[in-house]
Amino acid sequence: MKSNHNKISGVLHQRQSAERYQLRRYFPDAALAELIEQFWLVDWDLRGQAAHVQQNLPDPNFHLFVSNGKVTMLGPVSKSYSYEMQGKGQIIGVKFVLGALAEKLNFKPADFIDRQVDVQQMFNLDTSRLLSELSAANSDPQIVAILHSCFQPFAIQPSLQRTRVRQLVDMIKQQSDITRVELLSERSEIPIRAIQRCFRQYLGINPKWLIRKYRLHQALELLEQQSVEIADLVEALGYTDQSHLIRDFKEFLGVTPTAYKLHP
Repeated sequence: MKSNHNKISGVLHQRQSAERYQLRRYFPDAALAELIEQFWLVDWDLRGQAAHVQQNLPDPNFHLFVSNGKVTMLGPVSKSYSYEMQGKGQIIGVKFVLGALAEKLNFKPADFIDRQVDVQQMFNLDTSRLLSELSAANSDPQIVAILHSCFQPFAIQPSLQRTRVRQLVDMIKQQSDITRVELLSERSEIPIRAIQRCFRQYLGINPKWLIRKYRLHQALELLEQQSVEIADLVEALGYTDQSHLIRDFKEFLGVTPTAYKLHP
């Protein structure tokens, strides 16, 4: 079982939030690497303390959650997503590879944006058995082993198209100067219409939206540095002016950059 120590992105007020819960992430075995990006586990013990509302700006992946005795699937989230932690609890999560479910299960991802999904609509799982086995597990290795066994029947083979869409998304995430779809097309040497078609088929979203979203990931990372000013974000992320940065913050996160910085 290999831990995932890659940088975490899209978590609002990451430094302060990390004090309220414990997050662990694990890569799947090679047999499931084309279906599952990672398993993740969050535990908290806030008994006698105020509840914590965690806000994230997630990647556009499908997720499966096990929490409070329920198994839930969530489609790609278009804006921020909130979860309230109170008392003592745990979430067990499965983050699916971008595009994997669209190809495996032959549906349109756009139909599931910002929606909870019936697990049985995606997988023929015995959720009662899964919940029973997970409730009896008392360590991360046991939990991950149960999840491996659960999803092993759904393993899929590599796909050129899925690989392409993941490469395009990685370019957007890693190259902060890609601010327009035209630049993504130039860097990837893939026509704009082909990129748009690929995103629509496998992600259910358009590349322009994803570029805006990942620029906010970069903004959130920079705001973890207490000394950064809003004008610094505009320059560092290549925004035309502050109004465009404010627009994206309000649309995706519901607050202005200044309000976000002042109220962790």
